[in-house]
Amino acid sequence: MAQLFMLCRQLGVILSSIVIARSLSLADVGVFEMLMLCGYLMTFFWSDALLKGYLANPSGAMEQHSSSSFLWFFIIAAFVSMGLLLVGQSILLPLFVGRQALSGIGLFALYQAFIVPLWIAPFIGVLKRHNAFLISIYVLVGPSVACWIGFHAGAALSGVLMGLICYALVGLCWVVVQTKFVTRINLRKLLHALWPVTWPLAMYAISAGLARSFDLWLVAREFSEATFAFFRYGAREFPIVVAFAAGLSTVMIPRLKSNEALKELKQRSTRLMHIAYPGVALVMVLSPILFTFFFGEAYRASAIIFNVYLLLALTQLIFPQSILIAREETKVLWFVSLAELMINVIASLILLNVFGLVGIAFGTLIAFASEKLILMVLVYRKYDISPSRLVNPFVWLVYSSLLVSTFIFSQWMFGI
Repeated sequence: MAQLFMLCRQLGVILSSIVIARSLSLADVGVFEMLMLCGYLMTFFWSDALLKGYLANPSGAMEQHSSSSFLWFFIIAAFVSMGLLLVGQSILLPLFVGRQALSGIGLFALYQAFIVPLWIAPFIGVLKRHNAFLISIYVLVGPSVACWIGFHAGAALSGVLMGLICYALVGLCWVVVQTKFVTRINLRKLLHALWPVTWPLAMYAISAGLARSFDLWLVAREFSEATFAFFRYGAREFPIVVAFAAGLSTVMIPRLKSNEALKELKQRSTRLMHIAYPGVALVMVLSPILFTFFFGEAYRASAIIFNVYLLLALTQLIFPQSILIAREETKVLWFVSLAELMINVIASLILLNVFGLVGIAFGTLIAFASEKLILMVLVYRKYDISPSRLVNPFVWLVYSSLLVSTFIFSQWMFGI
């Protein structure tokens, strides 16, 4: 169910981006995507760390704290982080996107505060199977419908943001109604139980998240809003792979405390490769046509950036990080993510001067691949778990050859 939710969430983002691209000007799309970047930078480091720390807790220390308490804690944290963005925007906006102001930031902050808690609900068990399925369908169709209605009912970007606020608020209210009411949340005890596992994960999330968002940060600071929109629409990972990878990694964390679950992890990751990689190859071939059809002619050249990001799928279905999280080796993840950040910065800056915007995307690909390679070496040296126990080497090599060949063929056929 977690994988279904992640898939629907990723597809919902794509559908809404189509509506936004067809409704707003290229500059307004750039502003919207800059707002999304600001929201990500204000929430990714604590939201991911808290969720994984909650799921990875091995000692039962969290048993005294219900999942509903954790949800309310998440809601409070979301509002606090967005409040900090609004209060400190004169400092944070120049730092994040190189702008003194962004239109619609107040509306966006409200949307982000509502939507972040909604995203974790299926993972912490506050929704039963029926409601978890319904919320998955809701995040699939809700954003695009909200954007379309908001645009036609309001004024351009502000109308889209109002529509998204309504969508997020309805979803959050739905989750809250389905959750057991908590009369008292002891934040001190909750943080005390989470802190030993969470703080290294938070540090890992900061450096890993910065590595993943460095591309956007660099483009936002060096180029116009229109160029940022062009790059951002290309800089998207394949939603099926992202959803499956995030879902499998999350659900396997509690089981990977011992080596007994390695066989299951390998089998499930191999099965996901058979499902996802042929689709990645097909989309890679057709990406210029698809971008023109869905987003418009202005976004056609974004396909080359998108194709580079599709190659990230080769690293996303290998899960050495899940083993380290399950065994509380989160400090190691932090150090590795720092190395990933350094590699991404250096590679992106060098390749930007050689290949332009596409070079930035290649820098990210190099950094992602380096991170997974380092993690696999560490898992082997620390736990004697060879890479062949994490992934089927033959299957992975076959699909790697397929995707690289497809990438080259697509560039040759369309001349992008």
